[in-house]
Amino acid sequence: MLQQLTSLFKDQLSTDPTVYCMDNYSVYQLADGLRFGIESSALTGRELDLLNLIAERVVTSISTDLTYWRQRLELPVAEESEPFRMIHFLFDQLDERITEDLENLLTSFFEAASIFVPLTTNRLLVIERDELVSEHDLNDLFTALQSDFLTNGKVLIGQRRSHGDIATQFRLEQAALRHLPLSRVERFLPAVTRLALLSQPVRDELTSRFIGPLEPESRETIDAFCRANLNVSLTAKHLFLHRNSLQYRLDRLTEQTEIDIRSFEGAAFLYTLLLLA
Repeated sequence: MLQQLTSLFKDQLSTDPTVYCMDNYSVYQLADGLRFGIESSALTGRELDLLNLIAERVVTSISTDLTYWRQRLELPVAEESEPFRMIHFLFDQLDERITEDLENLLTSFFEAASIFVPLTTNRLLVIERDELVSEHDLNDLFTALQSDFLTNGKVLIGQRRSHGDIATQFRLEQAALRHLPLSRVERFLPAVTRLALLSQPVRDELTSRFIGPLEPESRETIDAFCRANLNVSLTAKHLFLHRNSLQYRLDRLTEQTEIDIRSFEGAAFLYTLLLLA
């Protein structure tokens, strides 16, 4: 695709960020993540419509905070010491004016400490801190947005983390977002479990991250707890443990993985990865 665009626009197209960062360029991103810029003066209305069909228009901004977060999320690794949860919005093609209206609406909906990062004209990220919006309220918001802006879309509620690598988390959740059905608001665990079954590289990454560091005792606990249908008393009996000892193991697992194994989704996620490891 890029080769055809280059043959059409020639030296008016650039893949060099130091070139297309200038104000006279319109910046786009292909499905594989490759970005390029085309001199805005070279684009007719029809060409703009065609580009919007094959690529996402990247929202450019001179805001120092936005530049910081975009660059940080594109790093291979970016350790975050504060708590965070990311909410990912993806809509059908929107123009820049509607994207601005959408951002203003979300700014009034989320807590003041939240960080808003427009990624493209139809993808927007919200990074929440300690105060998290409920899933019920997000569903209501999403329904209202689709109605008000007459567009379809999907939302992924990311994993709540006390700290950690936000860049790797961002890439994982963006990949999960792409595989969500339209008109869905979905939590991290079901979305990433689906992704693990679809993608071998993601499967390997998830098993390495969540199962690899666990000692045999923890793996045994996951297996027994799920086989006992999340019944604590029955699991303790099978493992020849006192109930309190099992509760300690479950607490330890939640602490290690940041996944609540006592929930159905958390147990299903860890058990699936255990079987795939």
